[in-house]
Amino acid sequence: MVHEALSALPPEAIATAAAWHPCPCAGERAAWEALPQAVRDDCLQAGAGLLGCSWPPLPACGILDFRRSGNRTRYEAAYFGRRGALVALVLAECCEGRGRFLDDIVNGIWAICEETSWCLPAHEENPPGSAGLPDADRPVVDLFAAETGATLAWLLHLLSPALDGLSTRLTSRLRREVERRVLAPALARDDFWWLGLGDPSRRLNNWTPWIVSNWLSCILLLENDAGRRRAA
Repeated sequence: MVHEALSALPPEAIATAAAWHPCPCAGERAAWEALPQAVRDDCLQAGAGLLGCSWPPLPACGILDFRRSGNRTRYEAAYFGRRGALVALVLAECCEGRGRFLDDIVNGIWAICEETSWCLPAHEENPPGSAGLPDADRPVVDLFAAETGATLAWLLHLLSPALDGLSTRLTSRLRREVERRVLAPALARDDFWWLGLGDPSRRLNNWTPWIVSNWLSCILLLENDAGRRRAA
């Protein structure tokens, strides 16, 4: 019934990516400068503390460590540290709008795009012999792969012109990575357990709304093909 209802939707029922403008971009200065001064000061202070920061490594043995010891904290601290720093830098740049934080944002983007998988080791597929190391050609969409995709999609919405001013390859790389790691596998596969499809043991659960909300953010912000927007 859901698929039938969606197939009946006219194309104009879902806004195009170009037409959907959910919040002001960084270049729309009046909106950002209208934020309460205390909020702007907090964002700028957080961003300033990250200028010239190092991006914590995520080595392969950090992934193996989870399968060997069951410890999630060591890898996840660096994983979430990268994403938290990037968000803080983006908010600082949006508040200030002078380009001071862009180089560090670019380094954060590059580091995250170079990760073999955005899925946490504890959620990664683990076929015999893999020891839990991810397959770059078979991305897993878990809670935090989807969240990473949405984070980068929002970054593109906020800062695309500024990034293009440094290199157009930054925005194209971001789009390509979100496409191959989130959009394509979520549309192509029906065996992710949070989808609740196929196997009766796969039930909708607390993962479902979190992943789907981030997936929809990626689709609405980035997907230009009307058919794929409707399918998602």
